[in-house]
Amino acid sequence: MTTDDTTMSDAHTQPTTETNRDETARDGPTWYDLLGFQRDLLLVAAEVEGEELPKGLTLMRRLEDRYSDAINHGRLYTNLSELEDEGLIETEEIDGRTNAYRVTDRGRELLATARDAIDAALETGGEDT
Repeated sequence: MTTDDTTMSDAHTQPTTETNRDETARDGPTWYDLLGFQRDLLLVAAEVEGEELPKGLTLMRRLEDRYSDAINHGRLYTNLSELEDEGLIETEEIDGRTNAYRVTDRGRELLATARDAIDAALETGGEDT
């Protein structure tokens, strides 16, 4: 075995000039840059709009319907803040204690890109295109 051989265990350490990001990554995070919880939070925020006031507790209840464990406030609000920092969620103050959280245009574009990728994967059924 030569020193140039790469095994599965050290493959992640090999330098590369390839990028894993698409052209939209320059404007912010990609779908895959987000944590799974952040993806779910973005989806729930988009679902809630128009149905209910998208307050943090409303989003928390919707997520708890999907997760087996309870969602704590720290996890929820930390991730909402990170999504806001990325420009995917915007906060609107309702009163001194309550905020509403809405998906921004950038967040909707990210959701649409993810939907298109999922649709494409399902349409090809694993076949090379």
